[in-house]
Amino acid sequence: MDFSGCTGRVIENPSEVLTVALEEAQAWRKKTTHRYSLPAACQSSPLSTAIHCTQPWFHGRISREDTQQLIGRQGLVDGYGDPRG
Repeated sequence: MDFSGCTGRVIENPSEVLTVALEEAQAWRKKTTHRYSLPAACQSSPLSTAIHCTQPWFHGRISREDTQQLIGRQGLVDGYGDPRG
């Protein structure tokens, strides 16, 4: 079956089946990589920054040293760490 157009159609030619399958696989890869990347507008949105600032886990721009001190004060609790590694 080919669902690339407005309606589906049955493909009977074996070589065309392979071509359509490869095209669909490529389309899925593009969708998957696009899904995990944020558009530039979302990254710089004041609203998304404001929402994060209200969360107790958000510390804004913080140096690695400050992060390590904060973790040291907090103790080694599951799920608490530096997301930057």
